[in-house]
This record gives sequence, structure tokens and C-alpha cells, in this order.
Amino acid sequence: MGTPSPEEIKAGVAGVFDRAAATYDQVGVEFFQPIGRFLVSRTGPRPGERVLDVGCGRGASAIPAAEAVGPTGSVLATDLAPAMVEEVRRTAGALPWLTVEVGDAEQPPEGTFDIVQAGLVLFFLPSLDTALARYRDRLAPGGRLGFTWFGEPDTRWEPVFGALVADLPEGERQSRTPGDGPFSSVAAMHDHLSGQGWSEVSTESLVHEVRVRDADHWFEWSWSQGYRTVLEKLEARGLLAAARARVGRLLEEMAARDGGLTWRAEVHATLARG
Repeated sequence: MGTPSPEEIKAGVAGVFDRAAATYDQVGVEFFQPIGRFLVSRTGPRPGERVLDVGCGRGASAIPAAEAVGPTGSVLATDLAPAMVEEVRRTAGALPWLTVEVGDAEQPPEGTFDIVQAGLVLFFLPSLDTALARYRDRLAPGGRLGFTWFGEPDTRWEPVFGALVADLPEGERQSRTPGDGPFSSVAAMHDHLSGQGWSEVSTESLVHEVRVRDADHWFEWSWSQGYRTVLEKLEARGLLAAARARVGRLLEEMAARDGGLTWRAEVHATLARG
């Protein structure tokens, strides 16, 4: 098959989130909204400011940013998945200064903004540096960039994800570790941004406990967000039922041992000035 092109990568990501949009952040798991509010607490939008929110999903950071800037400000939110855009439009009617468009986070729209923010999206981009350079071009003097990204995964859940993908070819298993590059550590991210000409780089971290009721709820949650891509690969090969049975047994053991199904989600929020 060869290495997918950047456009193929983006089309795949957009398709997954388009199919997930109806249930994204809607299955009773507190995850994206707390992380969105965390990002906005870092970018600190003020009344009257102009905000660009890229990869907006269902508005976890775009909506609180719009509430913060008020009617004298503006928020332009973009997402590659048309269904996500429609969901934000449907829920944000009371905030007419929030505009939502289909758009590529790597190719931000023209304009000048006080803040560019991205919630759990930059690690999807084929070219992080291209996006960073374009964000700098869009920022007003003294403007700030803020984005969230995952830290170290909860190691207690490694057996669960290992069991889920065990039947998939090695190259089609979604990595759960940061790997090399700027997303490998806070220090690596700071060095990378400084090397790209960003200043006043800082990161704060949030450890958020995520809870699901049982194995069925965990699968419902997994279908509703980015990990859906792995479940779709299993389903397409007729491997999902066996994987679900393996994982279900592990989750039952975890629930019996720990009194519930929870995991620790470490999320970094990095802020920089152009």
C-alpha cells in the first residue's frame, strides 16, 4: 500500500471523527470538556479578543473561549470533520460571535488573532512545523498559542490496549506512547518551539481521572472518539468480537480489583508567544 500521503492521512482522520461526531463527548464520560476548559484557562482569552480554535471537535475549548471574549470579541472555530462543525453550530446558537467552519488545522484561515488554540489535535498533523509557522503568521503582536497534548499513558491499562490490538498487524496498531520528537516530553516540546522562534514557552499539566461504568461503557466511549479507528480496523477484518471478549475479561478483573474502571489521563497545556 505504501506510505499514505498527507492528504490521505487528513482524510482518514476527518472520516473517523465525522463518523464519531454524533456521540463524541456525549456518552457520559467526563473528558473533553474538562480538558477544553483547562486549555482556555491557559490561553486566557479576555473580553474583545479574537480567537482561532483549530480542530475544534464539538467545541470543548471554542465555546468557553467564546464565553470569555464576549460579544465584543470573536471566535473562529474550524474542524476537518463536517459533522463536528454542524454539532458546534447546533449547540452554540446563543454565541453569535462564535463562527464555525470546515477547515484544516494545518492550514489556518486568513486573519489576525490574539490567540490560536488547539485542543488535542496537533499530534494528528502530518507537518507540525508547517502549522506552527502559519500560526505565527496569524498571530497579532504579542499574541499567544496554546495547545493540549497527551503525556504518559496510564500503565495499568497497557494490558487492555495490548489485548485489543493483538490480532492486528504490527503496523496498524495505534501507538499509546509519545515516541520520539516534540511530543515525547515537555522538555522536547519546549526545545522544539524555541527552535522555531517561539518565546515565553511554558507548560502546565493536568492529571484527570476518567471513569466508565463497565466494559460496555468503555467500548461505547472508545467508539465515540479517536480510538474508533482501531475498532473500525478490527471490525473490517471480522476480529472485533474476539477482541471485545478478551478485553471484556480484563476489564471485569480490573473492576473487581479496583472497585471501578478509572484511568489517569495526563494532559499538557503548552503556551507560547510568537
